Amino acid sequence: MLSNHDHISSLEYSYRSTLTNIVVANLLFSVVFILVQEPAAYGLFPEFYRSQSPWLGKVQVMQAVPLTLATGIFHVIIAINRVRALTHPLGHTKVFSQICVRRIIISVWAVTILECVPLIYPFKCSYYKFVSPIRTEGIGLVVLGVLPNLIYQGIAMGVGGLLEVIAISLYLFIGLRINKLKKLPKSVTSATVSAVLISTGGFAIVLVVLPDILAARIFGKAIWSDEMFYGLFKLANAYNNAVTPWVMFTYYKNVRN
Repeated sequence: MLSNHDHISSLEYSYRSTLTNIVVANLLFSVVFILVQEPAAYGLFPEFYRSQSPWLGKVQVMQAVPLTLATGIFHVIIAINRVRALTHPLGHTKVFSQICVRRIIISVWAVTILECVPLIYPFKCSYYKFVSPIRTEGIGLVVLGVLPNLIYQGIAMGVGGLLEVIAISLYLFIGLRINKLKKLPKSVTSATVSAVLISTGGFAIVLVVLPDILAARIFGKAIWSDEMFYGLFKLANAYNNAVTPWVMFTYYKNVRN
């Protein structure tokens, strides 16, 4: 999908490379979800997850916060890419040059890695029990302490939510802009629709997680019960993981071949 760099425009290269990195972030997110969150939440191997909760909890937060922020940044980059395609289709070279895009993506991953460093030490994690959606005893992994929870859940997820709102707002602007245009190239339309669909996956996860965290921190009580939360989170995560590969499969012929 990223072959023949010299034969595609800067906007197209930015779109393809950012989309590829969203897939990588989603893949990392899903690996932790499948190996850690999912079996623990449904009560599989409970003794293992209870005994290993001090470090598995850190792995879960590394997945939930830095990767969510990275995905949100990538969604905003794609949204800006689509806005530029409509408003300044011929003046994008400096903003979306291949070197500039590579530097931005490397910087995003560098920040993502640095965000994980404080979790190694001195933050501590533990577990709590709840009734799973299938009525078994589920294990939930948590970070201990008010400050770590504020930093790694409230503030970080708030920023992630803000990024998704910015991306959606840019697409609303695009929608208003399209209504004023008499004719729009098919390639621009298909790429924009694909970008909107991709961004809805991250927005769905934030929509489930962020209100629950804020309610728990502000009012002392979560919106969702544990059973409802894990059920909704599973659906949002499944949608997020499915939408990007299908968009790639539909949009790029060389992926299908």
